[in-house]
Amino acid sequence: MDRADKLLILKLNEGDNLPIDRLAQLADGHWKVNAVKIQSVKLVIVLVHKKVVGDFYLADNVTLELNTGRITNLGLRDAKNVSGLVGKILNYRTANPATIKKFSDLNGLIVK
Repeated sequence: MDRADKLLILKLNEGDNLPIDRLAQLADGHWKVNAVKIQSVKLVIVLVHKKVVGDFYLADNVTLELNTGRITNLGLRDAKNVSGLVGKILNYRTANPATIKKFSDLNGLIVK
């Protein structure tokens, strides 16, 4: 994973102890994300209460709902911790449950 790569960070309220396929289903919901910025994202990480519980490859094709500006049908596939972040706690403070960040920006947010 290159430090300049962009990640989609999804915050969920549940899912800490779920099997990876069920976690992918939960994360496949309707997310308000900039349609232009999402084009540069290849990897998704999922946070539950600041803990990274999974990372996933984003499908090449996602659905953009024009009337709401939301994306869905993310086609998430287990990335098997390619990010090296699964299990880490991030001090990631944002009210927005879906954000796009550079991978390098997360280094300073790792608590443990």
